[in-house]
Amino acid sequence: MYQQVIVENGASISSKNNQLVIHTNDVHRLAIEDVSTLVLDNPCITVTVPVLNQLLNNGSAVIICSEKHMPNGLFVPYAGYARRLKTLKKQMTQTKPRLKQLWKQIVQKKIKNQGRSLELCGKENKVKKFGDKVTSGDGGHMEGIAAAIYFKELYGEDFVRESFGLINGILNYGYSILRSAIARYLAIYGFEPALGIFHHSELNAFNLADDLIEPFRPLVDIYAFSYMDSEEEFLTKEMRRDLVELLNCDILLDKETYSVDYAIERVVQSLSRCYDGKANELLLPDLLPLHVHSYE
Repeated sequence: MYQQVIVENGASISSKNNQLVIHTNDVHRLAIEDVSTLVLDNPCITVTVPVLNQLLNNGSAVIICSEKHMPNGLFVPYAGYARRLKTLKKQMTQTKPRLKQLWKQIVQKKIKNQGRSLELCGKENKVKKFGDKVTSGDGGHMEGIAAAIYFKELYGEDFVRESFGLINGILNYGYSILRSAIARYLAIYGFEPALGIFHHSELNAFNLADDLIEPFRPLVDIYAFSYMDSEEEFLTKEMRRDLVELLNCDILLDKETYSVDYAIERVVQSLSRCYDGKANELLLPDLLPLHVHSYE
């Protein structure tokens, strides 16, 4: 089982015998090969370069948080894929019609999952009709239209995305965790994350991750909804841990139930097949109620 590890107290992190050794008031040890994501969320944490190298060689992602406890930086493997140039060439030679078709699939699945999110939260699915209206490249901007209706229905008419407040704090943190996990697998499979399907900002090093995250976002939205009536003003440690733990929750992919983390890997593998011309349909997830995945 891959583990999502978050360190929130002052600690000294080293390694010994292929184990991560975390020194706090106690000493915690875990096998580096089991670490999928390591979140460092305290300015008093020290970590050695050999540890970072071991984690990257293992394919792990390391997330560093700011003093406001928001993900602020990301280490992902860079040279672990033997044919990185081959993958880069595939990315650069994809035709515009092909990319527009892939983006159409992503937007349709995102809207479908937003509708399912509304249903799971006891709300009316007001976005369902927009999925059928998505055209190649989403020229009609159904994604934006559906999102405007979706957030108002889920969080209330007064909700404004990117404003201050607990709900937006949860969304921003949770999306960052998902984005980091996607960036990790893109790196493992040799993709250049700056070369997106739809997103193409020259200021964004993770355009491709921002494409693939879209159908996964409603996972975080459902979690945020559970705090609609909370008196908390800011993210708590418990919330941050839960949001990292979302990577271990159930999600449906190709009629099978997987953990979110493994589903992300399968989606990246699917993208590789599409870029190779071996598949036309991108494998994308379907939302399930939030439940930690059971490993048999």
